[in-house]
Amino acid sequence: MLLPPLEVMLSWPKPNYIDPDRKGNYLAPLTIIMMVICGIVVTLRLYVRSFILKSFKADDWLIILATLTAMGVSITCILSQGAGVGTHIWDLTQDEVNRVRIWSFATQLTFTWSVGLTKFSILLFYLRFCTTRSFKISIYASMIFMSAWLITWTFLVIFQCVPVSAYWRLPRAGDRCITLQNELHLLHGTTNLVTDVLVLLLPIPSLWTLQMPLRQKLTLVGVFTLGIVAPLSAILRLIYIQKATISWDASWWCMELWVYTSLETHVAIVCASIPSLKPLAIQIFPRFGSTRGYTHGTAMEINSSSGSVMRRTQLTFAGASSTTSRVERSAKVMSIYPLSTIGGKSERGESQESIVPTGSGSDRTVDVITRYSSPGAPPMVPPKEGVMGAPARSAAWDSRKYGDDRAV
Repeated sequence: MLLPPLEVMLSWPKPNYIDPDRKGNYLAPLTIIMMVICGIVVTLRLYVRSFILKSFKADDWLIILATLTAMGVSITCILSQGAGVGTHIWDLTQDEVNRVRIWSFATQLTFTWSVGLTKFSILLFYLRFCTTRSFKISIYASMIFMSAWLITWTFLVIFQCVPVSAYWRLPRAGDRCITLQNELHLLHGTTNLVTDVLVLLLPIPSLWTLQMPLRQKLTLVGVFTLGIVAPLSAILRLIYIQKATISWDASWWCMELWVYTSLETHVAIVCASIPSLKPLAIQIFPRFGSTRGYTHGTAMEINSSSGSVMRRTQLTFAGASSTTSRVERSAKVMSIYPLSTIGGKSERGESQESIVPTGSGSDRTVDVITRYSSPGAPPMVPPKEGVMGAPARSAAWDSRKYGDDRAV
């Protein structure tokens, strides 16, 4: 433990061990609320990945580890309040000072691993929709950088003093501690903020170049931009690190510091998990999953959760434009037949493309109305048990089985 200079200790007021001045007891309630919110969001994420998407991967395992270490951060923050955080250093006994330092050491270590594992999970999540070689290279480069950051700061946090116990007890002969511990804590907070910004901005260029409707693109970018809350928390945390390090009254200033430390860890995990909750949101709010898919000359509005094709279909034929009546009839047929009939079952809550089969050439498009109709006869729709676009079961239409017309 680094002791303050003698002139600083002499300037302190007389200790008050009976009824010392304390800050408000808001650390524990706020921390518990953040723990509950984070736990609920992560549980929903794991439910989506396990039972809806059935795709539980490495980023989900890492988010579990990050959540456990984040809970460890919150627990150490709460215990540090009972030890004396929020009380002036001169009003604490030496035993209380030792316990404050012990929990401070534990908080630093668990915080480092919590934010590190969270960022690794986010980077692995980016690989799920990585579409370009340059984006993949940038992801792996970021992983290498984060690995170096995590290993370096784990080593520096553990060995601030040698032996390790010298960090929280009174100095003894042979103890060696880093003399620039305050600067070390500021550097830790600064580099953490830099990695927050790096991980936040990494996917934005690639997301903007994805081939999708502008509204959907803006929504996707907006979801990832929610992650800006984590860097904001890191900035607030950095401010209180600076206040705690320029003063020897660290136990007093650590109250706000631990609040923002706990906030940053849990907010980062929540922001990392929100994009994974879209399939669950689509199940609860079907219209949330409405998007627009495209085929050869076909634009359809799809309700992804129910799998039905909605409202309009525009069919473009080679050498001629579609008539109004044909478009209307096509739209009605598309509204009759669910997505499971057209393109197979889909309950994943994701958009599907090429739902209407097309020809082998780029200039060929299937006419879903006249394919089953003879020239000069009223249009007839295919049987429900068939797949739209598939050849008829027999050369002649069995009118006794399916009827002559459905008056589309």
